[in-house]
Amino acid sequence: MNVLITGGAGFIGSSIALRLLEKGHVVTVLDNLSPQIHGDDPESSFLYRRIKGKVAFRRGDVFRREDWMGALEGQDAVIHLAAETGTGQSMYEIERYANENIGGTALLLDILVNTPNR
Repeated sequence: MNVLITGGAGFIGSSIALRLLEKGHVVTVLDNLSPQIHGDDPESSFLYRRIKGKVAFRRGDVFRREDWMGALEGQDAVIHLAAETGTGQSMYEIERYANENIGGTALLLDILVNTPNR
């Protein structure tokens, strides 16, 4: 089975990706490698390096339709974990966090309902 994991370079996403690989699935990760999680040099972060070369990696954002469209192609299932993180910041940047987290999910659902897919 081809599985797309959004936020797949995060702690939970990368753990799921590795487990799915063990089970014989083909895994694609869509992640923006946020500096909040991965630091200033995201490609050298521990979480990114644990999946690098093991999954098909697409750097992108769930808030952009074109990133979703490319990542969804050929997928059988989606595990949607992508979210703007930062518990403290989310308490005073409420509109930004709500728009990004809810908006990415709404965009996914819109695409799944309105385009051919598996």
